[in-house]
Amino acid sequence: MKCIAISSGGTAGHINPALSIAHKLAGKGWQIHYLGNKDSLEQKLLAKTEFSFYELNVQKIYRKLTLAHLKFPFKLLMSIASSRRVMKEIKPDVFLGCGGFVCGPPGFAAHLLHIPIILQEQNSYPGLTTRLLSKYSDMIFLGNKQAKSHLTKARTEYSGNPIKAYPTYKKIITNNSINKRTIFLVGGSQGSLALNNMMVEVAQPLLEQGINIIWQTGMRHYKKLHQLMGNQKGLTLFDYSTEIDKHYHNADIIIARAGALTLAELETLHKPSILIPLPTSAENHQLFNAKEQAEKGIAEVIEQKDLTPETLIKYINNMLSRITEYEDNFGETLHANAAEHIAAYIDLNYGRE
Repeated sequence: MKCIAISSGGTAGHINPALSIAHKLAGKGWQIHYLGNKDSLEQKLLAKTEFSFYELNVQKIYRKLTLAHLKFPFKLLMSIASSRRVMKEIKPDVFLGCGGFVCGPPGFAAHLLHIPIILQEQNSYPGLTTRLLSKYSDMIFLGNKQAKSHLTKARTEYSGNPIKAYPTYKKIITNNSINKRTIFLVGGSQGSLALNNMMVEVAQPLLEQGINIIWQTGMRHYKKLHQLMGNQKGLTLFDYSTEIDKHYHNADIIIARAGALTLAELETLHKPSILIPLPTSAENHQLFNAKEQAEKGIAEVIEQKDLTPETLIKYINNMLSRITEYEDNFGETLHANAAEHIAAYIDLNYGRE
């Protein structure tokens, strides 16, 4: 049976593309073996699938001084050795790495065993793991075109970022007026304290302008913000939703961080956005992601250090007044078909006869 080893981890932004490709490959008759950290998000998500999961103990590289750095060389060697044992057991035809520190040791183990390596990089500025493994890879599929300039010695192809397919919904907004403009603040499952605090400052002026607000607070902040904001006409407040696409469809513009998959979803759905990159993202990759969207004319960028209530309201009003101009800048995107494209490439080039 055709067999693939897959690894990615740390955040859903790395794991979900890997799972999207894995499901496509499974549909083509591939056996899926996933290597990830023990007691991790990837292990929790893999538990909902029928794929095999192999536990590793990979230590991340901390970006501050810590005693954990002393353990790093030993844990790295141990995790490479563990990955090598798994690879020798399952004998994969190919290895797929979708970023995050977790896929580094399995990637190096695949190289040591002469197993072909395919990578998928989500961000405009490639992560450290992708840059290190790029010299051993057969192909790197890019979610953003600008990543190519940082991987000049590797074979790359722009494929878009693998995302799930979203259906089209009729625009219906509970508690709001369908005839008014609507903004949607996306804070993520845990929420963004900085974005939530800013929205507290600007919500009332925006509501008084007749602008509807959909606000995903995150689970940690919902109770406090609900007590503070109450049930106001034009305001839809919720903690988290597994059907985030319905809220995307109801909004005219999105206010969000600049994670690669969020941007791929917004680009696919043709939703203009005001992006406030997470300043602590690894190697500031969210700022690179956001700037690429701004260059396409489909987003505006406010760095968090420059974020004020006055600035945010100014950007919102300006974008709403020119909404058609932003919408016209969207073109066809590859994101919705990226998982199938990558899976088809792997199946064609590495599938056993």
